[in-house]
Amino acid sequence: MLLVSLALFIYHASLLAWLLYGARELSRLKGTDNEISEPNLPSLTIVVPARNEENTLATGLNSLCQLTYPQLCICVVNDRSTDKTGLILKDFERRDPRIRSISVECLPPDWLGKNYALHLGAQDSESELILFTDADVEIDDEFLKQAVGFFLRHRLDHLAGIPRVVTSQVLLYPLLGAFGLAFSLFTRPWQGKDPKTDQAVGIGAFNLVRRSSYQAFGGHAPLRLRPDDDLKLALLLKRAGYRTDCITAVEGLRVEWYSRFEDLKRGLEKNVMTGFEYSFPKAVLGNVLFALTFLLPFLMPWLTSGLSWLFCMGAVMCLLLAYLGQLYEARMPLLCTPSFPIAALGILYIFSRACWLTYRNQGVYWRDTFYPLKTLRTNRIPPPDRV
Repeated sequence: MLLVSLALFIYHASLLAWLLYGARELSRLKGTDNEISEPNLPSLTIVVPARNEENTLATGLNSLCQLTYPQLCICVVNDRSTDKTGLILKDFERRDPRIRSISVECLPPDWLGKNYALHLGAQDSESELILFTDADVEIDDEFLKQAVGFFLRHRLDHLAGIPRVVTSQVLLYPLLGAFGLAFSLFTRPWQGKDPKTDQAVGIGAFNLVRRSSYQAFGGHAPLRLRPDDDLKLALLLKRAGYRTDCITAVEGLRVEWYSRFEDLKRGLEKNVMTGFEYSFPKAVLGNVLFALTFLLPFLMPWLTSGLSWLFCMGAVMCLLLAYLGQLYEARMPLLCTPSFPIAALGILYIFSRACWLTYRNQGVYWRDTFYPLKTLRTNRIPPPDRV
């Protein structure tokens, strides 16, 4: 038991060190370093997919209407909405001439709705840069200009921004923090800028691309059936030889994610299995590894004593410090720290349930449409040695 406890401590101490290194290496905007005179800012199209967004669209568009970025076009793609999304969009079109809309009446075969909406919006653009964002994201005016300056200064083809995630239900913050910690370990966003790694991450709230690179790479067509198109956009661009990076954007991007546990649970159903490329053995292994990493340390002190107990408590402290750091970086309440074991258990339940539902239904439901597993598997991303 002593060797097991020692191994557990070393493993979690290494994870903590790895996350601290990643936090230091993650790119950040540095004020005047990224400033560029407005006449030199390239033209920009913001593409916003919207399906049944009557409760959130006004928030996002009000934020976009306040932007003073020159040569700006805002393209909202109404993806077969059946609520008041279309009426809200028409009202904003009358208020701001920079806003234009595209309506999708019928989804073509072998496309996910959101991906096709992004594809249409990008095709309709003529600007040098394209920013893909979601309908409920609020973007700060100064942040957008500095992000474009960072993009140009580093000669990038893609830049992702990690937003500040908020919720009206305070009890959800521990879950959001636990998910964020697992997401950081899984995606390692600080490695995107390293050309030696096959690692890059896109973020649905802020995916900025150079239009010429995006079109040369194939745009959203290679991602037409990927629920994680935002994540994989950066990876495929990097594999095609383009430069990508990811920045923390908690000061300039804001999105209210989910207000109820049920919404969070349903919202993640479509994404979990695609992270395992729809391989159920990989999904089982991934969930077991999650449990061993985030839950086992809290069980072990009850099963040990003496020096073994101290090593186990050391592992617990490393994990809680990692979680505390995640909460701090994400601007979430630090008082959530003691709730981490319960939050991790909740995330494991959501992940396991999503895998089981995908297996039972042999597919996923997304935006009121069912996509068979057989169809989704035709768009798997091969490992790097097969690219």
